This record gives sequence, structure tokens and C-alpha cells, in this order.
Amino acid sequence: RQRSRGPGRMPRMRALPTYDEAVVLPSGSRLTVPADYGDLNGHLNVRNYVAIYDDAEWEIFGGMGIGAEEAAAGIGGVFALEQCLTYRREVLVGEEVSSHVRVVARRGALLHAVSYLLNHTRREVASSMEALEGWVSFESRRLTPFPDRAGRALDALAAEVAGLPWQPALSGSIRV
Repeated sequence: RQRSRGPGRMPRMRALPTYDEAVVLPSGSRLTVPADYGDLNGHLNVRNYVAIYDDAEWEIFGGMGIGAEEAAAGIGGVFALEQCLTYRREVLVGEEVSSHVRVVARRGALLHAVSYLLNHTRREVASSMEALEGWVSFESRRLTPFPDRAGRALDALAAEVAGLPWQPALSGSIRV
């Protein structure tokens, strides 16, 4: 049964981890938000959140054999299949940020992960992106099980974070 929110009431927001909880997750490089990533409001433009999340994954996945080298060699790549983004705190041009990834689950060719955009200048979690992604063979252009080395690495990341004292808030619409 749905409850009426009434006029002016906002939907309940899912909780994000604290800065200290999320900062321990694997991350991409830190970035000072450049002026060309900003918008007319002086903050990080929404299209550039996805770019920062994407760049971090390329960095992290590169060490697993499913990164830019494999894509450039025509082997395969990690494709985005579904994403759910939340924006909680404003990020201003000139602030220092990085994306941190928590692997939720992996099965066959599919990966369920949540990334957090951390604002190091303010020591807060600014945004999250829950994603369903898949490994695609460039030979077949179809979803294909992750290469063994990458599968083991992703499974290890999922196992490492399973013991953390907090669980990611999930949309409920993404599953492997």
C-alpha cells in the first residue's frame, strides 16, 4: 500500500555511508574539479559525475585484466547496463573528489556495484551510483563471463567488503 506524501513532502532518501566508511573502498585517482567540469551554478555538472565514476572503474578494473588495455586490444570491455544515481551534497568547482567502488555481487558476465563520490575538501559523501554492468567480448559483441582472473578479483573485492559493519543502500531494481 502506498502512502500519500502530501503536498510539499519529499520521498524518503536512502542513507549513504559516512565519509570514513566509504574512504576505505578501492578508488580511482583524486581529482580537483576543474572549471570545465562545472555548470552555471558553479558546481560539478551532472554529466561529469558519471565521467568521474567511469574513470575510476577503468583504473580499478585495469589491474584485473578488464581495463583500457584489454579494450584497446580488442578483447572486451565492461559495459554499463543500468545505473541509479543519487545526489546528496553539492560539489563545487575546485574541490577535491574521488570515486570509491563497493562490489555488491558478481555472477557470470554481470557485476553489481555501488560507487560513492567523496568530496575530500568537505569530508563528505556527495553522491552514489548503483550500477549493473556486464563483460562484453568484442569478438561476439555479447555478454560473456568475466575472464577468470577478473572474476576472482571481483569476487575477492565482494568478499572483503561483505564483512564491513555497513551495507550499501540499494535501489531494489538492480540484481545479478
